[in-house]
Amino acid sequence: MKINTNISKNFFACFDEARGFAIYKKRILENNKNKCLSYSQRKLIIFIFLIILSMLLKLLCCINYHFCILSFFLYLASVIYLIAMLVNILTIYRFRKKQKFNNTIIIDKNGITDESYYGIKMIFSFDKINAIVVGKYTVTILTDTPCYFYFDVKEKENIIKAIEKYNKEVRIIN
Repeated sequence: MKINTNISKNFFACFDEARGFAIYKKRILENNKNKCLSYSQRKLIIFIFLIILSMLLKLLCCINYHFCILSFFLYLASVIYLIAMLVNILTIYRFRKKQKFNNTIIIDKNGITDESYYGIKMIFSFDKINAIVVGKYTVTILTDTPCYFYFDVKEKENIIKAIEKYNKEVRIIN
């Protein structure tokens, strides 16, 4: 079964949620729950933590002037961290825009076949698929590799139906 999806309308929401699922893959698989932070929520929490730590070190400047220098570098690191996150998101956005936000996979007896990354044909057999995570915006297919697939939630029924047709043992986490 060939499944096409276009995520142009909700790209940032879809990317954010799916990347969060990929980052927290181990926790999701252990708990069988899709409750986790999104990618941007995680990055913003770390950014806020670094800023607060920088401010606390600034308060300690009266004790030792080295804390001022450390505070400045920690502040600078937190700003660079935030900029790196934004550059990462924009880079992925530009890549997906070149693809016109389309994603196509083929689900058959061999597993999942994807040719959307520069025409490279990737085949993931069903033993490589850990789970299908259904979120608010996406259906994310997690593999035991660093690769993951995400689709608009509108394709939920088609994806689940196709996966269950060829392999009923794949976990579906709602």
